[in-house]
Amino acid sequence: MNNIYDILAMIRTRPGMYLGQRSLTALRSFLDGYFFAIGKNGILIEEENPPFSQFHDWVARYYKWNESTAGWKNIILREVGDEAKACDVFFELLELFKQRFPVLKYRVSLNQNHKSTGAIYRRICIDGIEKDLDPPKEIRIVQYTTDSGFYRFDVSQAGEISEIGYFETEELAMEEVKREFEVSLDEWETLNTI
Repeated sequence: MNNIYDILAMIRTRPGMYLGQRSLTALRSFLDGYFFAIGKNGILIEEENPPFSQFHDWVARYYKWNESTAGWKNIILREVGDEAKACDVFFELLELFKQRFPVLKYRVSLNQNHKSTGAIYRRICIDGIEKDLDPPKEIRIVQYTTDSGFYRFDVSQAGEISEIGYFETEELAMEEVKREFEVSLDEWETLNTI
């Protein structure tokens, strides 16, 4: 199965066929059902770049909202007002969003000296049982080409990459890593690669 951008490209050309009507609320409901179905059935999809999970925050920053808790659907609807027009605006914004490319700015490899300080709890819940996450083997700070802020990504011991959060500056991202693993500034490797 392809990634979410391939699904959205099909919907964009024929929204009535897939959604029943050209409506941002219908689109959001379709996507909620899609993500529920793939999650419930353990279907792996191709990783999209940039990750669609960043779209909420990106839309909030695009419209200069203080936070993204309203979600992209509600933000766009409030800004545009009309369901059909909001659906069109969603696809316009999505094209702008997809033009972003990641640039790896900094990374640090963690070793046995970088134990979790407990200042930030990272846990996972599997079958109702909470477990502390193992420390990552590497932490990366990435900036997307059209964004002003920075994203933190952790690389697990198994090599899986997870987005941890968005930060206005690289210093704020590094401060969080320092609080969590006592990583000093001189341990970061400076890069500028895609």
